[in-house]
Amino acid sequence: MMERRVTFFSDGLKCSGVLRLPDGLAPGERRPAIVFCAGFSLVKEVWLPSIATALVDAGYITLNFDYRTFGESEGQPRCRLVPRMQVEDVRSALSFLETVDEVDAAQLAVFGVSLGASIAVGCAGVDGRVKACVAVAGPGDLNRVWSAFPTFAAFNAKVQAARRRFCATGEVSYVSVLKLLSSDPQTCALLEAAAPAHPTWRLEVTFESLADLFEFRPEDVAATIRAGLFIYPAADALVSGVEVVSMASKCRGEKVLLPLEGIHHHEIYEQGAGFAPIVEAARAFLGKTLAR
Repeated sequence: MMERRVTFFSDGLKCSGVLRLPDGLAPGERRPAIVFCAGFSLVKEVWLPSIATALVDAGYITLNFDYRTFGESEGQPRCRLVPRMQVEDVRSALSFLETVDEVDAAQLAVFGVSLGASIAVGCAGVDGRVKACVAVAGPGDLNRVWSAFPTFAAFNAKVQAARRRFCATGEVSYVSVLKLLSSDPQTCALLEAAAPAHPTWRLEVTFESLADLFEFRPEDVAATIRAGLFIYPAADALVSGVEVVSMASKCRGEKVLLPLEGIHHHEIYEQGAGFAPIVEAARAFLGKTLAR
């Protein structure tokens, strides 16, 4: 496997990424390529590279990158999580891949996990260049997910007040990712354990940007996805499997819906029990939907 540090621009901001290519490419040979969509606050070095590497071993070209305001990518204020902007960053990543000599620009895919699955669906639903979408354990309607919490109305009032202050004065405040995801202690423990190894990763997001998060409904554009693999851990305490099922039900293209029985959210990453089944399903699905 070959790795290249790359940069590209999204809305004028420089984004940092890692491009991985399989060994043994013949001169002039082009391969299908996959953009990986990171989850809530994650940077390009965290968790998803293990899936990317497995798919490079299967012959694909992969790109992991930092969204604007995260990791090594440009953008202020830092750690501002606006899903619609992240969708645009993924679309810019696809445009970058179209310029890479080794990439078959007619065979592009997106792969997202957790909130990254929502971003992947949001991209695949509006960008016809995406031939295949893999969405793992992500919400189809963020307001539906968050409004289910009994204290949501009071919390959302504070978020909306923060948005007004940000728009009026530029004031920025932050909220801990661990606090936001506290309904799943096992996933929070995994995040907390991994963070020290990644100095560009901050376990926080701007408070006002939660307003944009609550408004994000990727399932509204799922109908136009050309081909989708929808995977959900059946024992997920963070994102209900109902969310993935809802997205899949709205997809009118070729689709596969795969439950992972007995698997929790924290087990879909790296050496967790759900990792191998996800890689196996992705390889089979992409092998059918992307030309080799």
